[in-house]
Amino acid sequence: MQSHFTSQTLAEIFRDLYLGERSGVLHLEREEAAERVHFDRGLIHYAESSEDGEGLGDKLLAERKLSPGALEEAQKAIGNPSELARTLLNRDLIGREALAPTVWEIVERVVHSVFRWEGGSARFEDTEAGGAIIDGDVLTTFDVILRGIYGMTDFAPIGEALRGLDNRLRLRNPSPLPVERLSLSPAHGFVLSRVDGTTTMNDILSIVPQGDEESAEKFLFGLLVMGVLEYHPPLGDGPFRVANILRDHADRRALERMQEQTIRQAYGQMRRQNPYEILGVAPTASRQAIEQAYTEAKSLFSRERILPKVREQYRSELAVIESRLVESYLRLTQAGPQEQQIDSRPAGVKSDVGVDDLLVRVEMDKTRSKRALEESKKVAGAYFAKAVKAQREGDYHNAIQYGKLAISYDPEDARLYYMLADCQVRNPGPRWQHQAEQNYTKATQLDPWNANYWVSLGRFYKKRGLKLRARKQFEEALKLAPDHEEAAQEMANLR
Repeated sequence: MQSHFTSQTLAEIFRDLYLGERSGVLHLEREEAAERVHFDRGLIHYAESSEDGEGLGDKLLAERKLSPGALEEAQKAIGNPSELARTLLNRDLIGREALAPTVWEIVERVVHSVFRWEGGSARFEDTEAGGAIIDGDVLTTFDVILRGIYGMTDFAPIGEALRGLDNRLRLRNPSPLPVERLSLSPAHGFVLSRVDGTTTMNDILSIVPQGDEESAEKFLFGLLVMGVLEYHPPLGDGPFRVANILRDHADRRALERMQEQTIRQAYGQMRRQNPYEILGVAPTASRQAIEQAYTEAKSLFSRERILPKVREQYRSELAVIESRLVESYLRLTQAGPQEQQIDSRPAGVKSDVGVDDLLVRVEMDKTRSKRALEESKKVAGAYFAKAVKAQREGDYHNAIQYGKLAISYDPEDARLYYMLADCQVRNPGPRWQHQAEQNYTKATQLDPWNANYWVSLGRFYKKRGLKLRARKQFEEALKLAPDHEEAAQEMANLR
């Protein structure tokens, strides 16, 4: 095995040797520096450094574990510096108990130093198994690699990519390491306890004390590289690879920028365009052509297509875009000749003031004027009137569309959510029932003094067999209006 490595990919080399249970010497080189790490069946047991004063003999002399004469005797008997430790043991010049701590100190120093390199070349020289100088074990090997990761350079791009993933983290089963035997700091033990298959990297880092985020990131990264943790759903086949997540992160950021630009451009244009321009159809377009244009435009800005980060950042702009698309579709498919004439005028050409001229941004800032607020409520009221008319006529589809438009202009009016829920509840589909529940609940939150809202929510739960929930809503209604006949009757029927 021979390859180039960077500080970002070095941990994967150690991981592959560990999981592959390889025996031999890993040669790591850059410019004038050369380090060697020895493996026996995947476990680290020895290391050599080319740095002055970092050799085993120098260390043993400095620690007064070996006399200069004993070192000279051993060095005369070897042809390769890597044989020094074994020769010292074989000649009884030092005991294994005294030698082991020094060897592990050198191993840690070597591994830590190579992780601080920006890059270099790696070459693995295979040897026969069973040649360990100092017995290594799984926990010590993992600890040495993890300490190296803590000191690695150029980690920022990895951390950013990991935080950008929505995949949840969980412990791999079976684990390549005995996790329960890991010697963890309290902070790392806390982080590991939060990995339960329901949390993302961001979820975990959000509860880490300030200043400990990078350490926690590197700890989780080390567990991912070594295969202790895995993503759910998985990022792909095979072991964790940094190159893959960096590439995917770059692709994701490029897509985010493209979507952001598309939303900004559409938002700016739609505020000035008439319905025909918004849907990109001619005034002579057939209903079928209008419907197709609406479906395609709506799909372009659908929740499933827009990335979560972009969707959250441009929530108000997307609301305006959705409102303008629905509004344009309804105007063009239901417009009479006079309305069509107005709608087909070029943007900027004034006509008689109507509902369409009162368009203002959906989510108003604190700096919006009182006049803009009044106009927005007027637009919401106009759409609400259309929604109620459609509801009375049994046209629940258009009632829902007009209701959503009304909410987009006045999201604090409880009547709008109540009307919307009454339409949605008629569709037995789970998605519609869930939306109806949400809107009934929203109505009670915005206007908790309206007993009818509580009764309707109670009936919703009663139909689904949720008697305890239903009872709670009827009780709330009776608290507000003790003589409310419908609430009293519903309570009596539950007994």
